[in-house]
Amino acid sequence: MIMRITLLAIVFGFGVSPTSNSSPVSARLCPSDPKLATLLAGSSIVLIGKMDVPKQQLTEEGAKPSPGYLDIPIKVESVVKGEDMSSATVRFYPQDATYKPSNAAMLGLAGEPAILFLNRVDDGPVSLYFAGYTPDALKPATDLTVAATRAEASRQAKVVASWRANTTLPHFAKVRALIASLGQVDGDQQQHVFDQLEALGNVAVPAIIAQMDDRRHLRTQAISLVNHAPDAFEGMRHYGPEQVVDGLDAVLNQITGESFGSIVNGGSSRQRDAVVAGWRVFAADLACKQDK
Repeated sequence: MIMRITLLAIVFGFGVSPTSNSSPVSARLCPSDPKLATLLAGSSIVLIGKMDVPKQQLTEEGAKPSPGYLDIPIKVESVVKGEDMSSATVRFYPQDATYKPSNAAMLGLAGEPAILFLNRVDDGPVSLYFAGYTPDALKPATDLTVAATRAEASRQAKVVASWRANTTLPHFAKVRALIASLGQVDGDQQQHVFDQLEALGNVAVPAIIAQMDDRRHLRTQAISLVNHAPDAFEGMRHYGPEQVVDGLDAVLNQITGESFGSIVNGGSSRQRDAVVAGWRVFAADLACKQDK
């Protein structure tokens, strides 16, 4: 499957128009560090700054804050991605040992220059959270890591700015017809459309990404997907997408296992813009991947 995706990427450009001046197969637009590329694409805000970490509350004896999280102030030295700011606050959950920087990492970089990969959630408790569900969302800000992060941010900005939908992608017309029906059907019929999109599989991912930025409201704010996680405690994943783009984000995550922020339960326009941009970078970078 990886070979097939790579070959199709080379032929079709995976979402970027063949007339674009920035083809994703161009070496200058391929990431030098794919892991960093994925993390940055899934971050709406990337800051360089110093955290004012409450050390006592992150020790073994003190790491039980109420109501379960700490709001950690950041003195921002520079912004790599996102809007300019001089200060920020990241919400951190000391008791959640998975999918985030560890307490030890937070303590180790307390008051030290660090790179923070973050996502902003604009509904519910509005705040910044570490992005990517990974410990790598917090890094020491060395000359090397800062240069690499800035270079990758610049590369991705060029990819997004030059994006043009490529109508020659595999399944483009089929995907267009299915997406067009969303917003007009509801209930089981709407779920069937999402099921059909998922069934098209990896080869249709670029066509879905190319057409995902559809802000029409869904008639039924629900989608159910089979939970393929090996440690899943329930057979289905249930979400409440508000707009077509939200449901397509869920389908793309289901097919690829990737996430670039989450709007599967709705979100703000800013969150949707960030998620769509992340998926576009993902599509462009498919052409850069090698067989493993």
